[in-house]
Amino acid sequence: MPDNSNKFSESNDIKIPEWINETYFKKLLRRELSDFRKILNLSIIPATPPGENYTSLLMRIIIDIEMKDGFTQQKSYIMKTMLDDEVGGTFINSLNIFPKEKKMYEQIIPQLEQIYEQHGKQIKFAPKCHWLDNVNGRICLVLEDLKTKKFQNINRLKGFDMTQMKRVLEKLAEFHAATVVWRQKNGHYPEEFQKTYLPANYQKSKSYQARVQSYKNAMVSWGLPDYEQYVELIPTAEQFVQAAARCFNTDPKEFKVLNHGDFWSSNIMLSYTQTGEVNQIRFVDFQLCKWGSPAQDLWEVIICSAHHSIRIKYFDYFVRKYHTHLVRCLQSLNYGKVPLLRELHMSMIKYGFWGYFTTFTHLVLILLPVDKEASLLKLMQSGDDGDRFRAKAFTNPLYVRAVLHIFPFLHRRGILDFS
Repeated sequence: MPDNSNKFSESNDIKIPEWINETYFKKLLRRELSDFRKILNLSIIPATPPGENYTSLLMRIIIDIEMKDGFTQQKSYIMKTMLDDEVGGTFINSLNIFPKEKKMYEQIIPQLEQIYEQHGKQIKFAPKCHWLDNVNGRICLVLEDLKTKKFQNINRLKGFDMTQMKRVLEKLAEFHAATVVWRQKNGHYPEEFQKTYLPANYQKSKSYQARVQSYKNAMVSWGLPDYEQYVELIPTAEQFVQAAARCFNTDPKEFKVLNHGDFWSSNIMLSYTQTGEVNQIRFVDFQLCKWGSPAQDLWEVIICSAHHSIRIKYFDYFVRKYHTHLVRCLQSLNYGKVPLLRELHMSMIKYGFWGYFTTFTHLVLILLPVDKEASLLKLMQSGDDGDRFRAKAFTNPLYVRAVLHIFPFLHRRGILDFS
């Protein structure tokens, strides 16, 4: 199965901070390997090309080392650190996503795994975090390189098949169940896991207006029956923000979990048995975790990462599959009242904006074949360059094939009623 996780074209044009060098990694190696002698060679390779990862600098660090007995070995790590200010770091870092991810790897994920250990189960959710550091206010994480253990991403353009989707939904249910029990044992999650970022004065945003206009122009060519009614249903900037705000309900009676928050195929890695069956699953990228309805993660993974032939046809089945395993996990962890299936379906409708949101934003780039011109900036900027890129992205045949099924589905469920 090919690794097709990179959204855009390969490139080595990446600025590596000077402090990421042999001296830095000697500290880690001395701590982990008692018989470490010296570094023979250190290679730094972009783990994703520029434009693919919008919030972090992500590198694969490959180190050839010599041990005290004279033997050599190779170590491979994934290093993740904050962006420089000149490439968008000022805004991204103001969202406080790195302290959140640091807390996930340092504290919460180990505790979630420990919850299962206390019930006699060995369940892992994420790569091992080897090193956490703060270099002059710049948080960095050194993580296990899952590819060395045969984990890989699926082809994002194809999506998960039925067998893969079942396993991914079960793994998500295990993660969510543990987060609910964590909350019961430890009280509220830290404040950063409950805060919501919503743009101010979005109705004045030239970026949103440009995207909406390009989107409406593209819809004319999709071949969507009665496309005029769908064009009229596209939300204004004010409706968009209001619908997003309603998704962050603080009703204490409602069933909530700690959502992954960016739950699509490139943040889900799978390993396989020799016969090709899914063996283990790990999640990566915990920068957007948010306490709320599980509808957020469910909408995103089904819309963005299920194969087009099963995305809508088996939508309700996927919800049931997740719910069945969620209940099983909660009961095995001795949790009290579990949510009913109908309550989960009602939540999927109530927070259906996530379905529209992820279709309008994430799915556009996820289904875009490798394109050296692709960038988040191009998707959002006003002007001719932005218009040309959006026209290409919004009329991409893979995206059109998807929305021809998604939009009528959302409409039938009343999710496109933003008035």
